[in-house]
Amino acid sequence: MLRFVLRLFVVLAVGFVISNEVVDRSANYFFEPVSDAYTREAVRGQIHSLVQELGRVAPAEREGYVRDELAPHYGLALKVASADSYGASEDERAQIASGTFFVRDKMQTFVAALPGPGDQWLEVRLPPEPPVGPWVMAAVYSALALLLCAFMLVWALPTWRDLEALKTAAQRMGQGDLQARARLSRHSSIRNLGETFNQMSDRISALIGNQRDLTNAVSHELRTPIARLSFELDMIDREEDPAARKRLVEEMKSDVAELDGMASELLMYARLEPTGDGVALQPQDARGWLDSVVQHAGFEAEASGVRCEVALCQLREVHVHQRYMTRALLNLLQNAIRHAGGLVQVSLIGGAAREYVLIVDDDGPGIPAPDRGRIFEPFIRLDESRDRGTGGVGLGLAIVSRVARWHNGSVQASESPLGGARFVIRWKTA
Repeated sequence: MLRFVLRLFVVLAVGFVISNEVVDRSANYFFEPVSDAYTREAVRGQIHSLVQELGRVAPAEREGYVRDELAPHYGLALKVASADSYGASEDERAQIASGTFFVRDKMQTFVAALPGPGDQWLEVRLPPEPPVGPWVMAAVYSALALLLCAFMLVWALPTWRDLEALKTAAQRMGQGDLQARARLSRHSSIRNLGETFNQMSDRISALIGNQRDLTNAVSHELRTPIARLSFELDMIDREEDPAARKRLVEEMKSDVAELDGMASELLMYARLEPTGDGVALQPQDARGWLDSVVQHAGFEAEASGVRCEVALCQLREVHVHQRYMTRALLNLLQNAIRHAGGLVQVSLIGGAAREYVLIVDDDGPGIPAPDRGRIFEPFIRLDESRDRGTGGVGLGLAIVSRVARWHNGSVQASESPLGGARFVIRWKTA
């Protein structure tokens, strides 16, 4: 705390000294002509009166007259001297010749010519400023420093307290307390910093929670195919029938393919971890893009006896991240094909508020309303018709959800006019 206040004090003190010097020099530079004119106007009348009065006095008597009659009644130092004693410059002599006076000693001395013979000049000097001793200046600056310290402490103590609270929350967070948050007053000078820290903490907590859940789910998902592989390896060592051994090998290949597919899905899901930055969207020919994805899914549809088609495309161009949105649409089509009775349709339209709307419909059994929100969580499978038996590792719709968020959009499930499930992805136009 002391180090913090001392550093702040030194910075402020140095800044004050430098600022004071800069302001003083700048003021002198810019306002010196104005100050010069003002001072001349202020003393012009007195000098004129003195010159007029001394003009009525004989030149030989002027010095004594000034000393005895005028000086005691003026707060100014008055002096009569010969013009040669001043060593005046040409500019100063020109001012005297024009009937005015010249100024010396930083606006402290004024010299004017006296009428009559003798070439005498009158010198008027302002009284000197009262001397200020070093102890007085030291006392003034000490008082200023104390006041500055007092004001700094009034500001620094609450700020220091809030910084300590933020530090404590960060330490607790680093020690594994994911619920640690910085509790700051709404009047705190570092409130925005505290809110940013809390938002970061929320995000870290959510990410760690998601990773923990994902790790648990992955370990659970891997257990089944690995157990089957272990069982099949034991069986193949004992099996002597070539046909049975071949069947076991095919089942093992199927399990390996399942593990490979799960690894691919996990890599894609991890790659789509939200960063908050979104992705760069590129323009694509809308109909051509839809046709290419539908054609890619057509082989699986044909094998399942399902007709997959583009029902409607209202747009000529669509802005997407081609790789990710293609993967999302392909996942939706594959999901629909696995559950469709015989028809899957894709539509792309322009929605309200300058957005794209991508729709996938199927004529399958549909999704119960209570389950339509949780199906986008990783490794979630529904009972009955939409279960493990239909294939997949439970990450397809989770990937769709992440792709939608990467496009600053959303995905929803609802009931399709075809009688099955409808999935709708919405995202803003570029």
